[in-house]
Amino acid sequence: MESIYGLDLREIEALVASFGLPKYRATQLLERIYKKNALSWDEVPALPAATRAKIAQKFRLTALRPVEKLGADAGSSKFLFETEDGHLLESVLISQKGRETVCVSTQLGCKVKCVFCASGKGPFIRNLSAGEIVEQVARIARQTGRKITNVVFMGMGEPLDNFESTLKAVRLLTEPWGFALGARRVTVSTAGITPKILEFVRLVDGRVRLSVSLHSSKEEVRSELVPINRRYSLKELVAVLKKINRDLKREITFEYTLIEGVNDSGEEALGVAAIAKPLKAKVNIIPYNPVSEFGHKPPSAQTVQNFCRTLEKKGVRVMLRQTAGQEIDAACGQLRLDRARRTE
Repeated sequence: MESIYGLDLREIEALVASFGLPKYRATQLLERIYKKNALSWDEVPALPAATRAKIAQKFRLTALRPVEKLGADAGSSKFLFETEDGHLLESVLISQKGRETVCVSTQLGCKVKCVFCASGKGPFIRNLSAGEIVEQVARIARQTGRKITNVVFMGMGEPLDNFESTLKAVRLLTEPWGFALGARRVTVSTAGITPKILEFVRLVDGRVRLSVSLHSSKEEVRSELVPINRRYSLKELVAVLKKINRDLKREITFEYTLIEGVNDSGEEALGVAAIAKPLKAKVNIIPYNPVSEFGHKPPSAQTVQNFCRTLEKKGVRVMLRQTAGQEIDAACGQLRLDRARRTE
């Protein structure tokens, strides 16, 4: 049975028409779902009870079931949800500097399998639907009572490997009839699926922020850390990003996880600067968050400072990301598919 979450304006209008309802009912339904984050049919009073009952026979309103919440109300909180087919996914709410940011998952597992990321350690099961993606935002908003200001596609999975659902979820989040978030408040991350990057930027008209996981300026090191680099090389990736910057005049952000003795050298810093400076790209530096299967650790505070300083001296904009949620395994790279099962 299909979920109402994930249907867009055209699809909702078609649904309403199929039940013989006037067109304005579509607007009322959209308002309740995406503006009010309704989670049960009882919360959609605009529709007559008999009509709600008929729709409920053919459509579920939601597709996720809340299982667990970890973390305090301040800082970061992690949410575990179960899908209709019995699988688990994790999402995070990051409360920092007046922002309420939901980090959503786009897949059950991840095929990219970056060696330092927990999301790819288990099996890949399937893509999430657009409804399952945006419902994470709705449920976290309702459960916490917070007004969500930002959404980042940086949870479990590679968003551009689930291209159609990611694109539709972005529309649901940013359209006036949807969640109505400003497009610049939505960030989509990618490990570097080069053929899809240019297409995605064009389809969203460059309004949504693009964040690219870099992690090394050297082909061989990046191939070890981010295995997809063996298929889509760093050279190809940079060429596409140059085209985006030159032809489409769009901003690019790099994510760079610093790992002691692997990619934290001065030589790497100069290499990153050589890539980022011509693109006018910002670089977010993330000290590595430990994952049990990957026997490394973050660099010292001094090494992190030296790396950032080298980039700044070369004229690169740098942001040292604060680690948030590490105590509940909710920090960058720590979300995984089997957390609840292993805990149980």
